[in-house]
Amino acid sequence: MVKNVCQKEKNISHPLFGISFKKWLDLLIYNRGFEPEYFTRVFFITLTSISLIPLRFLFKIFYGPLIEKTMVKHPPIFIIGHWRSGTTFLHELISQDPQIGYVSLWQTLLPESFLILEKSKDFLSKFLPRTRPMDNIEVDINGPYEEEAGLAVLSKWSFFHCFHFPRFAKRQYFKSVHFKDLNENEIKQWKKTYTQLIKAATFTNHGKLLVLKNPSNTARIKILLEMFPDAKFIHIYRNPFYVYVSTIKMRTRVLEKLALQNTTNEEIKKHVIEDYIHLMKTFFKQKKLIPEGNLVEIRYEELVKNPLIQIRKIYDQLNIPGFNRAETTMKRYLQSKKNYKTNIYNFNKEILETVTKNWGFTLKKWGYKQPD
Repeated sequence: MVKNVCQKEKNISHPLFGISFKKWLDLLIYNRGFEPEYFTRVFFITLTSISLIPLRFLFKIFYGPLIEKTMVKHPPIFIIGHWRSGTTFLHELISQDPQIGYVSLWQTLLPESFLILEKSKDFLSKFLPRTRPMDNIEVDINGPYEEEAGLAVLSKWSFFHCFHFPRFAKRQYFKSVHFKDLNENEIKQWKKTYTQLIKAATFTNHGKLLVLKNPSNTARIKILLEMFPDAKFIHIYRNPFYVYVSTIKMRTRVLEKLALQNTTNEEIKKHVIEDYIHLMKTFFKQKKLIPEGNLVEIRYEELVKNPLIQIRKIYDQLNIPGFNRAETTMKRYLQSKKNYKTNIYNFNKEILETVTKNWGFTLKKWGYKQPD
């Protein structure tokens, strides 16, 4: 049972520290508050939210007009795929290309003040964990990051709030990822917020082509194409048995560090199973909306085995120029990660039966078998 997890994880800092005070109060009210054992995290978010009011104001004055008039000349490339399917590795590898821009971790933490606090970035980075909790990948404040984290600071409709308010994870998932029961104005506001996030990244990346990695976008293709009709997509998929155990580990670890409410292991498993079904079935339904030539799909296992071959395939199929120039920096990145070891998982009978029963439709579609 994942209860009183702040006693297990003593961290007080929280990635929502950059949220506006008004949005923070709205989140708390909407999600019916927090559990008493997470008071220190709530206090930290509240304190920093109030403290950053002047900086958000300055950001709006000095950078707001510049970001607003920024043109996204290159339709973004969206890396999609279920959580723990290799999206982070793929994103970091492609981002080694000097012509590619991305949303950085720094921008997601302070989307409404990051440019004002640029000189404090190195100091603030000391308070970040050195590695991600679910897979020990190094945390780089300047590196590419999932823009969904920035959406969590800017909007009530972000998948990341499933981790902050797990009592309402199901409601949050459907509203944020599938836009279920959102009215026209709420969807319009979400689009505006997301566009502003992308414009800010385009501005800071001096107009470069953006490659954005966000598993939540796997079920948002219709909405994204309404915003960026010429957008391109890279879908990466992985053996569902590994995705299942890895996603449970990820959600458990992240909840321990970020939750403001309690939940149980049973609820975590239930959400992982159901979210996967809805996410992938929605993707299979919506991917036909993507114009021909704007979607490439790759297997995680093939990416790990021959990364540069798969990246060349992506560049060729999506007609992205410059692979030969980027290959050297990509090789350097791969060399720096040669000692990285992936997690090792044990698969008992219950896991094998659960995945086969619930996710058999992707096992069949992609031709995966049970692990040895």
